[in-house]
Amino acid sequence: MRVEVPWGKVSQEPKARSPDLWKDSHFMQRPSNLLPLGESLPSDHWQTHVNSIFYGIQGPGIHNHFQTYVSRDHRLAHALADEFFEQAKHITNVPIVLHEWGVGNGNLAACFLSRLKQIDVDGLVYPKLHYLLCDYSLEILKGARAHPRLQEHKERFDTIQITAGQSDDFEPGSVDKIISNEIWDDLATKVILKHQGIYYEEHLQPFIDPSFVDIEFEQFRKDFNDKNLTSLSERPPFLPYIYWERSFPRTQIEDWPHSDVLKIHLDLAGEEIPIPVNTGAFLALERARVVLKDKGLGYTGMDYGMFSMNEVNTEGRPYFNLYGGQYTNMVNFPLLVEVGKKLGFQNSQVDYQHQRVSKHINMPVVSVLEIVQEHPQAMEMEPWDRDVLMLETLHALGPGYNNPYPEKLKYPPLPDAPKKQKKRVAKLAQALKPNGVPDTVAYITETEVQTAFAKLRKIGYREKDLQKAFHQPPAPISFIWADFK
Repeated sequence: MRVEVPWGKVSQEPKARSPDLWKDSHFMQRPSNLLPLGESLPSDHWQTHVNSIFYGIQGPGIHNHFQTYVSRDHRLAHALADEFFEQAKHITNVPIVLHEWGVGNGNLAACFLSRLKQIDVDGLVYPKLHYLLCDYSLEILKGARAHPRLQEHKERFDTIQITAGQSDDFEPGSVDKIISNEIWDDLATKVILKHQGIYYEEHLQPFIDPSFVDIEFEQFRKDFNDKNLTSLSERPPFLPYIYWERSFPRTQIEDWPHSDVLKIHLDLAGEEIPIPVNTGAFLALERARVVLKDKGLGYTGMDYGMFSMNEVNTEGRPYFNLYGGQYTNMVNFPLLVEVGKKLGFQNSQVDYQHQRVSKHINMPVVSVLEIVQEHPQAMEMEPWDRDVLMLETLHALGPGYNNPYPEKLKYPPLPDAPKKQKKRVAKLAQALKPNGVPDTVAYITETEVQTAFAKLRKIGYREKDLQKAFHQPPAPISFIWADFK
């Protein structure tokens, strides 16, 4: 679950008003004090470029920028482990090979392996499992290996530095199962829209205020284009201050990956709606199809995006987001499923992630953040007051929550928070219990909320707010669980 920065850092002003550029009424003027960091190029170029800088500079520190549903919580990992056990307990080969592509902080693997060991009382799967954590960042792999609970399974896992969809390190048909969480949104994505039968491809151009740069600007521009991580890591934070100008020149799609499938998809798409084409996710599926065994357990990927063509065609829905300088794209699941079928996956299924976890534990779930967002005053609060509300909510839920992996949640106050709120946040954070709710985006059950209702009411929640959190329809952009077999 990532927090979006303001859209003001993004311009939609085309460079010219020629007939070959799609026009929109929402264009904004770029501030005159900004200088270009590079040329206007297709969005997948700059998206992957800036993300490689982001991950290269941050390393394991990326987890200070956002949380996912597996960063500290266990319920999604347990659902995966239970399903895997039921499928894998009939496998006779040794080892049973499972890949995780994109490893995060190692918590998904740690919770998965702990749960698998717990339920495998007869030793049908866990003793035979070889769990391989795969990531293109050596620093992130080092961070994952250091996860204390993952160390409890040191005989069952290993790590390798690869890029999903671009590695030939594995023999065809050598893997039983692949899982990934929130990697497709980071991979290369083109964006296209149609207007009166003509296709237009999104181009991006990065700009920045030179006052944010503490070296000679041309040198900084060169370091940025060369992805000189050594030099860029020594600079003051600059990625959040990049201003992305976008334009939509006319294009042809005949040479795009899986253009035959894409053409059919675009025939179903609405006019003038930006459509993500997740070409990096296509490559990941292609590689998965090669390395997975023909009768294996398939590829399960989780990410956020559009569930069906209804959501794809929702006007005004987001199609990208910026998080601390990272550039991510929504995943077009209907298109991904069709590409999967073309690649030879005979069965493809998508579910809402919340519903999949709910089915696993047989009761509705939402994240703590979704509960807080329904508080009647939450959207009107200052950020530091919302932090207080979040911590008060965690305290209210804590007594009725049993964390199987006790670990104290760290919650530092915002640097610009007033002194009074800083003290309040620090005091509330210090009082959190290790066996309480592990994260602000941890899954919470309806029963756990009902148990805590008296305390939640004291901090301003109404019964209808809490019911709305659990029973509102899915948003146009949702967290999705996808199986390819």
